[in-house]
Amino acid sequence: MMKRSKSTRGPLATLLFAACLTAGPTLAADVTVGVVDMQRALNECKAGKKAKEQVRSKFESAQRELRQQREELDRARADYDKKLLVLKEEERRNLEKSLENRTLDFKRRYEDFQRDLKRTDTELTAEIVEELYELVQQYAQERKLSVVFEASSGAVVYSDGSFDLTDEIIRRHDKR
Repeated sequence: MMKRSKSTRGPLATLLFAACLTAGPTLAADVTVGVVDMQRALNECKAGKKAKEQVRSKFESAQRELRQQREELDRARADYDKKLLVLKEEERRNLEKSLENRTLDFKRRYEDFQRDLKRTDTELTAEIVEELYELVQQYAQERKLSVVFEASSGAVVYSDGSFDLTDEIIRRHDKR
């Protein structure tokens, strides 16, 4: 949910103050600012909760499988340690190589799992995030907000354009 405020704190206030000074003194009275926590909106909207539940379910399933593989690897390592003193050199090298290969395979599977989980999360939430940004823009336009900041990062989610100093900066730079 967005909060409507005439003032902000910290770096947002500095940015807003600088924009108001540059844009002119009469504009300062007309500035309306909103703040939205996009992460919270994603986590608490129905579609976001459903997507996070799907990710969590997939995570738990893969985690069980990885835990089982890790336990098997640990048992094999313990078994090897018990037999180490009675093994012939060639058997010892073969078992070491086998354990090393299994360990590498486990690490690859774990890394693949992490990448897959991140990809799944992105796939399931990207459309929702896009919809949330569209809703923020619609809300800001309806309420005639000048600027909407993202709460955690301070990034501008929406601006009515009156704070865009780019053309003026280019003009001043070209004047030099």
